[in-house]
Amino acid sequence: MLFNNIYNPPFLTIDEKSSYTFNLLLEQITTEMQNPALAHYELLISYLKIFLITASRLKAAQQTDIQINPEKSEEPFILQNLKNYIETNFKTKHSASDYADLLNISANALAKITKKHFNKTLTDLISERIIIEAKRELYLTNKAVKEIAYELGYADEYYFSRFFKNNADISPQAYRDTVGIARATV
Repeated sequence: MLFNNIYNPPFLTIDEKSSYTFNLLLEQITTEMQNPALAHYELLISYLKIFLITASRLKAAQQTDIQINPEKSEEPFILQNLKNYIETNFKTKHSASDYADLLNISANALAKITKKHFNKTLTDLISERIIIEAKRELYLTNKAVKEIAYELGYADEYYFSRFFKNNADISPQAYRDTVGIARATV
């Protein structure tokens, strides 16, 4: 919820009530880190989860406000369609021209619009969405890298691994070993 929208920066507007909640959680985390005791690691994970859930709820409420008032959005309609197409087709369509065809616009025109509004290329947007999903799968499942690659539309596991490393600066297996659920059970 917090970091999966590749089109908007991952920040929140925090009101006074939320600020109090976050500060309280941070104080508890700090206290626990300074005085480790029984189940120290598990308690820190729990505090972090509470922090992230609270932040996710706040962001969801803020996104609902934006959806209720769409006139605040300065995005052209075509970009809203593009975001929907990327979200539904990123596992099967990996090229900018695929999305240009879906939107019935030239690839160059679409590239200019995305660069202007997102300050990213269309290829970057597609790649970021694929990487988000790959990281989610690597973090939350025990699926083989080959299986994840296949689910994301890559027939060659090694090509996918190079793609992941180029975009995430770490190999898929190293990412899993660093932050995956397997690490939490050790």
